[in-house]
Amino acid sequence: MGLSRLLMTIGVLSLALFIAAVDQTIVATATVKISEEFNSLSLAPWLANAYLLSSTALQPITGKLSDIFGRTQVLLAGIVIFALGSLACALAQSMVVLLVGRAIAGAGAAAIIGLTLVIVSDIVPLRKRGPFMAVFSLVFSASSVIGPLLGGVFTDNVTWRWIFWLSEPVAGFVIVAIVLLLRLPRQRQGDSMWTKLRRIDYLGIFLLVSGMVAFLMGLTLPGTGHRWVSPEVVACLVVGVIVLAAFFVVEWRFAYDPVVPLRLFRVRNVAAMMAASFFMGACLFTPIYYIPMFYNVVENTSSTTAGIYLLPFVIGIMITSIGTGFLVMRYGKYRPYMWAGTVICTLGLGLLGLLDRDSSLAIRICFLLIAGLGVGAFIQLSLIAGQAAVPPEDMATTTAVLTFFRSTGSVFGMAVMQAIMSSNLRQTLKTVRGGFFRYNEIISSSLDNPSIIYEPIVPEELREGIINAYMHALHLVFLAMIPFSALMFLSTLPLKHIELARRLQPTVIAE
Repeated sequence: MGLSRLLMTIGVLSLALFIAAVDQTIVATATVKISEEFNSLSLAPWLANAYLLSSTALQPITGKLSDIFGRTQVLLAGIVIFALGSLACALAQSMVVLLVGRAIAGAGAAAIIGLTLVIVSDIVPLRKRGPFMAVFSLVFSASSVIGPLLGGVFTDNVTWRWIFWLSEPVAGFVIVAIVLLLRLPRQRQGDSMWTKLRRIDYLGIFLLVSGMVAFLMGLTLPGTGHRWVSPEVVACLVVGVIVLAAFFVVEWRFAYDPVVPLRLFRVRNVAAMMAASFFMGACLFTPIYYIPMFYNVVENTSSTTAGIYLLPFVIGIMITSIGTGFLVMRYGKYRPYMWAGTVICTLGLGLLGLLDRDSSLAIRICFLLIAGLGVGAFIQLSLIAGQAAVPPEDMATTTAVLTFFRSTGSVFGMAVMQAIMSSNLRQTLKTVRGGFFRYNEIISSSLDNPSIIYEPIVPEELREGIINAYMHALHLVFLAMIPFSALMFLSTLPLKHIELARRLQPTVIAE
């Protein structure tokens, strides 16, 4: 593939990844208005959860399906499914239809997020892959910040439905561009559709997806008002673990062509990157969610302004993800940069725990930049380290599984942080409530809508008490990220160096 076609292909794949990744957070600033329109505030958290559940649960199977049916075919199917789900959301006349549309869009996003990275690995040699992977890491990280900004702009100035209409022309353009541009090497011909269908591990897919949906629901339900010890949460977690255990038994003993070959778990570098990617997911998404909350509560900024304040974190990711990509291409080593990145990430997240209301803007920017530099040095090298350790026929599945572990880690990390935030905030607000019984309703509402404390009727002393309660809870959240980052560092220690191929290695994928 010529350089110009390669760059155009990377650009189109980046755009596909952007629309899938931005949809994870674009509803954040539109949730209240959507809930008010449908009078369904209790279902509001599922606007994000429905998308996240389906996209995360389906990610592990996209690699194997692309081996069977072909990268281009599965990617195009994912984009079509994503567009149909977004269309259902744009036209929805009830919250139930909207949530179904979000789940459908998430299913399509699973293929997009996984296969854009796989296809880059098909067309770029391992040694030269770093800078291109860095582009995708940057797109994925930046979209998480841009999402709420776009959602706020459309919701405030037009209508929240444009959040979903926006995806339609972009998806159409990406489909046409992929058909015209994408040329994958070494494709196998001759398998009939019946042969391909027989290769699918139906039982394994069913057990994996259903088990992950149950388990992830158990992690997300506490964020919707359920207690961790409630029957619903416990049932989801227990059922999820049992079904996933059954999945591993089926893959080990009965599956002819496993959707996730268990031999991958015996490859030291892959197993290490699974664990490290899990912990990295929490380190990536927790600042993206809680730093804007810091600015919303402490300085009463808009969601748009709070998102802008998060830019140093994204800039840090950009600097080191691109920089380490070129260093890997030049020297062929990746372990030193990963180790340095995880140490810097731990330092940066620890510094975030020192932020308070009196911290200067320069200090806030510096701390976020350091955390971003640490995350960026690791985020795409984890894929390269995993891909280098497996034969070409396992590359797609390995990439999909590592992406899945990162997504699962983000769900788990957010669930833990939400539990810490909520429990501490509720406990602290009890002491605040003691002197302001007349304002019980406002104090209770501040748990879900902190901007209410800036209403004129709220006394200054009460406002200060609630802000201090939020600051204390946010400190604990930032400090709780340190163990995740430290475990990410420890997970990288068993890595062994593997020489990175300078040329594309032959592999067998469907046409």
